[in-house]
Amino acid sequence: MRLPALVLAALLVLPGCAPSLTVRPAQTPALNLDGSAPDVVLLSVSGRCGVPCAAPRDNWDYLTSRGTVDRVAQALTDQGLRVQVAGYASHPLASFTSSLVGTPQRGFAALQADVTRLSNTWLKGEGRPHVVLLGHSQGSAWLHHLTRVNPSVPFDVQIDLDGICLAWPGDFGALSRTLAAGEVSPLEACDTLRVVGRPTSSKDVVWPNVRVNLEVQSKRLPTLSRTAGLPVNYLFELAPNVRLDGTRTGLERFVSSREDHSAVTRPGSQALTWVTGRLAEVARGWTTAP
Repeated sequence: MRLPALVLAALLVLPGCAPSLTVRPAQTPALNLDGSAPDVVLLSVSGRCGVPCAAPRDNWDYLTSRGTVDRVAQALTDQGLRVQVAGYASHPLASFTSSLVGTPQRGFAALQADVTRLSNTWLKGEGRPHVVLLGHSQGSAWLHHLTRVNPSVPFDVQIDLDGICLAWPGDFGALSRTLAAGEVSPLEACDTLRVVGRPTSSKDVVWPNVRVNLEVQSKRLPTLSRTAGLPVNYLFELAPNVRLDGTRTGLERFVSSREDHSAVTRPGSQALTWVTGRLAEVARGWTTAP
């Protein structure tokens, strides 16, 4: 999505992606790859930090602290499924400390390492755990990149909350050149591809190893609300997700009429209510692992 320079400048001074800087752990059990497999593994990636912020060094896992991860996990535990979760920040490296919140964070390299271990252990054979992905803003771009570069790994549900590539080259261009040989370039996450002859951002491509994609987009028009963020939405996604063959098989989209780019992540939001309702329907047929 192209944005005017004024809107881009406003984005950098609005606390849209992290209105709360309270760091809280998830109430759902954490991912433990050394233990027995749960029924569902939920992996989440948060987006770009808000003001005061110097991305990517200040990015952090706000989806966990905000309770968004627990809200999504609850939809699965309500189906009698055992869930383990792990949250990551929008950053190429495995670990760093966010100076914004002063706590250690895990980035894409850590996510990739966890997925590799999952693939080599729990995802082999029958009775494998279901894998659910949850991303907001830049976090959605990271997760589309993850599914792209792990074509043999099955992902049952991918949830996109207003996926955005804005500021990607500036955030990660210099850092990507310092990565060791063999690491995945973070710049690939926002490549432009041709899907049935049309230029499409790779963050909008749902890859064949993803069974179901639930996409949320925030409001387009100004609305007055005390609980749904700013009256005028400063950033929103317009392009719908698509399969490589140009179809939307297994893809569902919800456009929130009242919530801005940040508000769609709130546990009690209209957007999360739709996501958890649809996720519960999808998971209703899942069986528990032996």
